[in-house]
Amino acid sequence: MNSTARKLDHLGPFLSKQHPEFLKIFETVDALPIDDAHCHLVTDREPSMTSKRFLERMSLAAMDTVPAYFPAGIYDKWLTDDEAVRHDLDKRFGIQEKIDGIIGDISQSIFVKFFVKEMAQYLSCEANLEAVMEARNDRARNYWGYVSDLLQDVRYENVMVDTGYCEGASLEEISRFDDGIRPCRMNRLARIEMVQKELFPLEIPFEEYEQRYMARLLDLLDGNGNYGKKSFGMKSYLLPYIGLIEPLHDRDAARASWQELRESYHKLPTMDRQSEYNLSKDLRRYNFTLALEECLKRDIPMQIHTGDGEAPSVILRNQDPFYLEEVCRFDRDGVMRMPKIIPLHAGYPSVGKAAWLSHLYPNCYFELSIMTPFVHQNLFQRYMQVMEVVPLSKILYASDAFHVPELYWLAGRWGKRYLAKALTEYVVGGSLDFDEAIEGARMILYKNNRSLYKLD
Repeated sequence: MNSTARKLDHLGPFLSKQHPEFLKIFETVDALPIDDAHCHLVTDREPSMTSKRFLERMSLAAMDTVPAYFPAGIYDKWLTDDEAVRHDLDKRFGIQEKIDGIIGDISQSIFVKFFVKEMAQYLSCEANLEAVMEARNDRARNYWGYVSDLLQDVRYENVMVDTGYCEGASLEEISRFDDGIRPCRMNRLARIEMVQKELFPLEIPFEEYEQRYMARLLDLLDGNGNYGKKSFGMKSYLLPYIGLIEPLHDRDAARASWQELRESYHKLPTMDRQSEYNLSKDLRRYNFTLALEECLKRDIPMQIHTGDGEAPSVILRNQDPFYLEEVCRFDRDGVMRMPKIIPLHAGYPSVGKAAWLSHLYPNCYFELSIMTPFVHQNLFQRYMQVMEVVPLSKILYASDAFHVPELYWLAGRWGKRYLAKALTEYVVGGSLDFDEAIEGARMILYKNNRSLYKLD
């Protein structure tokens, strides 16, 4: 049995229901390289994990939720302090009980049950979580060797890493990731919020703030300001903060917003999301507009967090893909200037809106992360929905992998499988011939990303 067939061997009922053309298309698609258009750093801080900790680290439902159930800093202290301190904190705040409740529900998701079966097949162990974690932790004794093996199993060649979310990783940790994933190449993307986080607390005049912001932005794009290297593009997290994004070039409005921020920055309650975002709205719009102007000058993309969630730190109702229409237009002086815009996370759950935005605006692309892999079997229908309206030359494979390297692997494994299934439907239905389907897979999996970011 060849390696491609082996990847499907434990899915006998799945294969038995497929059209005979599927295996031929899958074998060809599975052999193609992958570029991940949007993902995040993983570190070697926790090479070995308990089952509960692993589920917490890989789950979107637990990603930002767990620390928010306790006063600021308590959960991190519980994670890292000695046993006596942990016992006292647990007695006072009921930390373990809350985590057990969250993880207990996550463990009963079809996603996790399917993941366990897939990992068991890859690791050649029994298909239960404890056996998978034992085999996984044994492989992770050589952590970077294990990470590289995962990426090479699904043939990653480039990853576009948003360094704006890397859990405070040091330059040394980022360099270890850069080296550890080879021969896959790490390409950095800079997040606007990286600069705002540095500058928002400072008690300085607006003019100095503006100068510092631009200097830092240019260093990220043209110098070595992104952890020692340049950035291939930008990322914005503005949409979940304010909803509809209307670009702002007005310095006076930005100056007034900066002054309001100075007067109230340290007075807002820690979980008063709406007040904080409203207070800095015009300043954030101005910062975004300056960054988008620089992207337009360089003909590089701006990724924008769309859909998805990451509750409870963001406002879910703000993340509608249609709120990006003014950004796609980027009107000025009576002209739509149309910079390259990438709404992230497939706009999920508003996939149809993100797809239609990409259909209508030539400069708007469609990116598949978070939906891939978390929607798992239903990816087939979602990919069909996307390809119905978005040109194949504008669809970008991505995972948004975070915290654990298995998410890179899982997204690549399921992405290829269900992309092949969707393409099979189009071939069987007569919309595509075999060669057109495979060329479409090439575009989605790596060619579009390399063209968009001008990778060598």
